[in-house]
Amino acid sequence: MRRNWFYRLLLSYLPVLLLIVCLFIFIGIVQLNDLSRKEAIKSSHVYVQNLQSSMDMSLRSIEMIMIETITRNNKLTSFAGMESDSPFIIELSQLLQSMTTTNPLIDSVYIYRAGDGTIVSDKTKLTIEQFGDRSYIEQNLNNSGKGSWSAPRVFRILKDVDDESKVISMAKGVPINAKGISLLVVNVRVSAIQEFLEKYGSSEVNQIAVLDSAGNYLFEQTHRDRKSDDVELLSSYTGWTYYSGLRTAGLGHLYSYVTSGWFLFGFLGLLIGIGWIVYITRKNYKPIETMMSRIQKYNQQHKEHSIQEPTVDELKYIDYTLNSMMEFTRDYENQNKENHQYRRLRLFQELVEGSRVIDQAEWDAELREMGLEVLGSASVSIIEIDKYMEFISGHSRKDQGLFKYILKKVVDETAEAKGLHIWQEWVTNHRLCVMCLDEQQFQTENHMLALSDQVRLWMQHNLKLTVTFGLGCTVSEVFAISRSYESAARALDYKSALGSNRVIGHWEIELLSHDDLFIYLQYVRTIAQAFRVGNEGWEEQLKLLFDGLRRLMLPKEEISGILIYMNYYFYREMMELPPEYQELWNREFRAPWDESMDTLETLDELESFYSKNLSACARKMAAIRESKGNHAVVQKVRDYIEDNFSNQDLSLSGLSEQFHMNTSSLSTLFKEEFGEKFVVYLCQVRMEHAKELLRGTTLPIQEISEQVGYLHQMSFIRAFKKMVVTTPGDYRKVHQ
Repeated sequence: MRRNWFYRLLLSYLPVLLLIVCLFIFIGIVQLNDLSRKEAIKSSHVYVQNLQSSMDMSLRSIEMIMIETITRNNKLTSFAGMESDSPFIIELSQLLQSMTTTNPLIDSVYIYRAGDGTIVSDKTKLTIEQFGDRSYIEQNLNNSGKGSWSAPRVFRILKDVDDESKVISMAKGVPINAKGISLLVVNVRVSAIQEFLEKYGSSEVNQIAVLDSAGNYLFEQTHRDRKSDDVELLSSYTGWTYYSGLRTAGLGHLYSYVTSGWFLFGFLGLLIGIGWIVYITRKNYKPIETMMSRIQKYNQQHKEHSIQEPTVDELKYIDYTLNSMMEFTRDYENQNKENHQYRRLRLFQELVEGSRVIDQAEWDAELREMGLEVLGSASVSIIEIDKYMEFISGHSRKDQGLFKYILKKVVDETAEAKGLHIWQEWVTNHRLCVMCLDEQQFQTENHMLALSDQVRLWMQHNLKLTVTFGLGCTVSEVFAISRSYESAARALDYKSALGSNRVIGHWEIELLSHDDLFIYLQYVRTIAQAFRVGNEGWEEQLKLLFDGLRRLMLPKEEISGILIYMNYYFYREMMELPPEYQELWNREFRAPWDESMDTLETLDELESFYSKNLSACARKMAAIRESKGNHAVVQKVRDYIEDNFSNQDLSLSGLSEQFHMNTSSLSTLFKEEFGEKFVVYLCQVRMEHAKELLRGTTLPIQEISEQVGYLHQMSFIRAFKKMVVTTPGDYRKVHQ
């Protein structure tokens, strides 16, 4: 293809090149000067920003010294607590004096105590009536939590002495954030700040000025009028404003270049070049005009898909038009494919949810796409990723997507190998729903069972990722697919009781027969009470509770409700103990439970967590009891009660005589150690022994009541029902 038009354009524009080069040289010089000025302004901005940061950092370090001294040195809090002996005041004054030496900006430090109006500084001790800075104390005593630097002010130590200095101050409450008790004040010399700014703010290029929050000058090198390009920074910490401007006035004046001969020569060359370009462009624009007219004709014929009108570069627009016309068909095909995928996902969700009656024609079209003529039978399986919280925390988002893709691929290839027609979609982030369809009427769930077990084993062995399957029932109508999905979801709800990494069929759940849940809830209270008093029987009761929950085969929601109920009872019982036990409980059990509750999926994992954390907490509670001085006495009293609980005359007064203690002292001791009164503790001991006799013997209720210290059978029954929340007879029926 000949390129006559290309060479014609090239030769037409070549004579303009010299003129354009001259113009570019001039523009480059002007831009270089302008760039130099802009860089100088940027440098000035960085310079004043560093100066502001250095100043703020120095003042912040003083504030941190104040906070660290208040929080870590008990002399200040002791002073606030009315400590006033002379050696202490001397040590306190030395402490304040050491603060002045830590930072050269600090002028003086003093602390004021509101209780008696005493002021101790780094130099002396005064009363508020003698002190010359009383007004500042009164302004900040009840506002000590703000922590901001004051405006420059006059400070004097003695009221009637003219020795004064100009400072900025910061006040902090003692203890920290306290109001109206005591006030620690640090004064920074304004002259020291000015020396700092003079040392680090002087420059041969920049002129620096600093104004306080009231607009007064703290520092200024030389007086000059501010200009529009001056740098202005406001410190969010001090409220000071920093100004910086260039020393050299008239840098890069445009006037000197405009009036120069080079500018006139360049401008003349520009005019000639423009005229020449316009002439040549008019002559050579015809081919472009022809192409543009064809595009306009195309837009008129295809108004619904017209191409956007040109903006600036017509040649680029022509190239864009050609690319658009070539890609239009491909974009249309991709969009149609995306719409098809979205429509299928929407139809899938409507099928499993049963939210819409599916049109028969739409359903037949979907069946034909899957290679089926009619629907004979269908069943739904739900695949759930086990320990999903650990899965998303242990893998990147990219790896999570890869694992999910592999899971779908394995299911698809396994089904294809078995000759099954499946349709699978992710219904939630951790659940993949698989629909098995067949033209024949038979139990498709049997095929899904074999497929599910094969996929589960492959994922476990090859990806070290476990999944649990819930299999739904087989249905023969399209509107009944939602029922199969519900039965599969119901089966997955029993993963906590039946375990993870397995296949749970709907038939397993339908055959379950539940015992009375109320009977097992009786363990909750006795476990919490035995744990509180340090009775080792709580571990056996906890095991019996989880064994009962396994027999009940409860879904996850009901198991969570029981555990919340038990945690509440533990909380109630622990609140009866002193604060040190409560803090230990919160640290050893409640905090780990809040962190792990979402990752514990099965009853085995839940039982292991409770046993491990409660045992650790019980050991530390026992250590606290042993560390107390009265532990030996409490242990003897406890052993005596264990040996004589069957004595009907056992009482608090009898114990006080036995151990030569005052009755009220013994009662208080019981309350502190066990969080309950003697009578309640004795009743708990008797009921624990009664439960052992009810579980392990066939003795009559009357005889058991006498063996545990009750003369009348009805009194025993009332106490047992109140403590265990069931009658002795019902308790025996369950546990024998």
